[in-house]
Amino acid sequence: MGKKRNFLVFSLKFVVSFALIAYILIYRTSIKDILEALSGASLFWILISFSLHALGLLISAYRWQILIRAQGDSVPLGFLAKSYLVSSFFNNFLPTRIGGDVIRIWDGSRYSRSLVKSSAVIVVERLTGIIVLFVFALIASLIRLEMAQQIPVIWVSLLVGILGLLLIALFFTPVSKKLLERIPDKGIFQKIKPKVFTFRDTALIYRDKKAHFFKAMFWALLLQINVILHYFLIGKALHLEIQLIDYFIFIPIIHLILIIPITISGFGLREGAYIEIFRFYGISASAAVSFSFIDVIFQLVVGLVGAVIYITRK
Repeated sequence: MGKKRNFLVFSLKFVVSFALIAYILIYRTSIKDILEALSGASLFWILISFSLHALGLLISAYRWQILIRAQGDSVPLGFLAKSYLVSSFFNNFLPTRIGGDVIRIWDGSRYSRSLVKSSAVIVVERLTGIIVLFVFALIASLIRLEMAQQIPVIWVSLLVGILGLLLIALFFTPVSKKLLERIPDKGIFQKIKPKVFTFRDTALIYRDKKAHFFKAMFWALLLQINVILHYFLIGKALHLEIQLIDYFIFIPIIHLILIIPITISGFGLREGAYIEIFRFYGISASAAVSFSFIDVIFQLVVGLVGAVIYITRK
């Protein structure tokens, strides 16, 4: 029953992705226009942009290592970097962009001996990145208020982000703990409840390990700046007239949209979002899709490296 349901969900997401891509290629742009936009791209800036993936990989692995050390475990940096590459492969083939986190949780548990503990580390790591991206988007939106006012999705996404962060914060409050304790230890809750408390307690360790947490936040800051520069250079390669500060607004918004689990790895959603946002600058749909296409190609290349590592590792 579970396999049939998973197949049905995957099929529905595939249909949504296919329908969105088909709509974009038929009604918003064409393959010919996209190829023309790509043909004029600067190979130099594309290569510089791609090189930032390597830097981002090292920063990400080191940040992960910092959070693991706070839990009393020690994992080689090289192993974590390879795990990130493998997770990139799975991110490209599982229904959402967070699919690769399952692989990283499993890899982390090989050292922590606990899937729940490893999950808590990944969630906190994700949160450091999300918090930084959210702050970037909020500050940049206030600086570029006229842009934010003309693109409603920015304010909607920021509101969703605020609500999401508040719910996460609420989960770790004493009130939440008391509510969880009132859940009867019966049926399915008998197994889930202890794991929820273990997860919560593991994540709360960072409250006492402030040095590790703030160090991870610092590297998350550098990582997200690197991510923004990566996209800025893709735009530069396509000769897009967009200010650097504007990337601090819409790139976090795009990443938030990609979390919505209705497509395969964000295909269709990503392209549609870029079209709507780039329209503010008077940039064609073909250029917007080309921008997305270059990003996807980068991800696929990194994912293929991860696939080789996954196949060959023991």
